[in-house]
Amino acid sequence: MISKKFSDSRRQVQERWWRMEFQKRFGKKLKALLLWRLHRKLNKEFQLKDKVINNTILTFVEQMEKINTEYFPASQQFFNLSLYFLLAERDIQALKADAFAHPNETKRGIALRTLLLTIYEWDMTKVTGKKMGFIFDCTGLSAESKKEVSSSLKELRKAHKVTVQQFREIRLNTIAHRDADALNQYKIISRLDIRDFSGQITNFYQASDKLLKSLVIATTEIGSQRSLFNQILHLK
Repeated sequence: MISKKFSDSRRQVQERWWRMEFQKRFGKKLKALLLWRLHRKLNKEFQLKDKVINNTILTFVEQMEKINTEYFPASQQFFNLSLYFLLAERDIQALKADAFAHPNETKRGIALRTLLLTIYEWDMTKVTGKKMGFIFDCTGLSAESKKEVSSSLKELRKAHKVTVQQFREIRLNTIAHRDADALNQYKIISRLDIRDFSGQITNFYQASDKLLKSLVIATTEIGSQRSLFNQILHLK
């Protein structure tokens, strides 16, 4: 029963009390419902992207198995770069829904830690570096495509560097190498919150999307007769 003192109090005090009471009674149920809806939405989005990514991966695999590496080594290296990117992209897409919104807190935490580890270990320099100069020269890519691919790779490396610095403690103590201090491990896992990393992850996603678009355009050019002819001449 509401007391007279409460009834006589200021409106702001009453509103704050009702908000607290509502949160106490329905907060957990409301959060669970919102997570369930978001999880369902993200899974639907992933199903569409998953189909596109898997079809693209199969196309690259088929083309790589057909490439004559003696005459077209630059095409082989570029396709390897693209496939490396797509495999990591598929893993990240598969983890995204669970990491952001799985209704079960434990599973959400495991998915988030796995997502962070996947991003942490995604090092594009393994398939780029000096190889890009050879690919650009040998394939005769247009100046615009070279610029787009180069700037996209630079942005992704920059975003990756930031995430590596941010995720190091989590990776070393709870995923790749579990800390022998179990209490410390528990504390790190318990305070893990997607909101603390949403900015870095979003920047990484944006850089990844930009690179994907630039690779699609470059792939079309590299598959053209002009580019294939340019590779043969370059080798001679």
